[in-house]
Amino acid sequence: MATGRYADGYRAKRNVDPARLVAFEVLDLIEQDGAFANLALPKALRAAKEDFASFDGRDAAFTAELVYGTTRAQGRLDWIINAHSTRPVDQLDPSLRTVLRMGAHQILNMRVPDHAAVAATVDLAREVLTDGPAKMVNAVLRSIIRTGADQIDADIDAIENPVERLAVRYSHPTWIVSALGDALTAHGCSKDELEETLAANNEAPLVTLVARPGLIDVEDLADEAIDACHTRVAPGTRSPLAVVLESGDPARIGSVRRGLAGAQDEGSQLAALVTAAAPIEGSDTAWLDLCAGPGGKAALLAAEGAERGAHLLANEVHTHRARLVERATARLTNVEVISADGRTLGGQGTPWQLGSFDRVLVDAPCTGLGSLRRRPESRWHRSEGDLADLVALQRDLLDRAVDLVRVGGVVAYVTCSPHRAETVDQVRRLSESGRVELIDAVPVAAGISPEPLSADGPTLQLWPHRDDTDAMFMALMKRVS
Repeated sequence: MATGRYADGYRAKRNVDPARLVAFEVLDLIEQDGAFANLALPKALRAAKEDFASFDGRDAAFTAELVYGTTRAQGRLDWIINAHSTRPVDQLDPSLRTVLRMGAHQILNMRVPDHAAVAATVDLAREVLTDGPAKMVNAVLRSIIRTGADQIDADIDAIENPVERLAVRYSHPTWIVSALGDALTAHGCSKDELEETLAANNEAPLVTLVARPGLIDVEDLADEAIDACHTRVAPGTRSPLAVVLESGDPARIGSVRRGLAGAQDEGSQLAALVTAAAPIEGSDTAWLDLCAGPGGKAALLAAEGAERGAHLLANEVHTHRARLVERATARLTNVEVISADGRTLGGQGTPWQLGSFDRVLVDAPCTGLGSLRRRPESRWHRSEGDLADLVALQRDLLDRAVDLVRVGGVVAYVTCSPHRAETVDQVRRLSESGRVELIDAVPVAAGISPEPLSADGPTLQLWPHRDDTDAMFMALMKRVS
């Protein structure tokens, strides 16, 4: 087993439930190495099928729920463990923290009998730690059971500070709770929607596919998904190219493997479609995706452009992500993928001239607060201190995008974060410079979205609790000088 630091240690004993052991390894990688669940878990599951002859689909599903469920609930679980432990959670060994969270999650949030959850978690602790920590695990979990879920909920409801109460109840860091509350009002929503937003971040999203124009029809993709995944599907509500799967692995679908389609959130799809549909005067053949990795928007934008005679330059600063863009766009002939710093693209000595593009998409690096339901670990990996550097990077990329687009051309600014400093504040700063005029993105998006949008404009902010998408922000700007 090569999924973690334990490959040659306790794994050889195999005295514990394989599903819990694999889940522990993934969670420990997330906790200690900053791993991403969507990358670490599939690798671990593939290895488990080789290591354990009896490891089947039910084990894989149980492992996935333990990993994602424990990660989503981490803040709430830590608060509960703190209340039942003689030592603060943040002073515990990281691996011990992981085991305690797994046990508490099974007791409080999964349909696992209390005695089974305790016994299996104590066995796991003995295997990956020692007998001493295992005794502590036993004591803490039994204390949680004695208190009971109803009393725990009542204790959380009794937290006096409203931000802290919501942070514990919905398992978010306090800074994110405050930021999302501010974001709701900044985007014209009611702060009363904050609890709905936080709750939506804890709901696992369904898998959504995109049918890339000119490569496959939506109806054909839907039929193929039904056959390959043995699941029910539904049309998208925000993208006409979307196919929403009730369950299943997109990798089983031939058109996805061949690059005719892809897995892509509807908010991301809509952002690319809005970029392509923004009104423009004059030439419309030179398009640029300034921050193209990992390639989902670039592939959709290129497919749209191919049907209109446009060429897309897809730039990604990180070479390994540029390779992902190449893979995503491999079936399209109107794309050139490069790897350069978007802040200096178009400088002297490069073949790309300033003011030479008709459309520029800036899908800027951001805090990712809009994709917490999809990447639950990011709420624990990010900190408020990350914001200043990201805002500065976004500002520089936006300024360069305006340099690169021609006068009369369109810049689309997109983030997967609703944070006001990353969204409306960035757009306001650029608008006040006099270099651009805002184009109302709402009617453009409304002409694409299969279902009505609830937004006032001129920018568009999607929300998981309203739109069942990631919290994608979109702004359209025309260069005027």
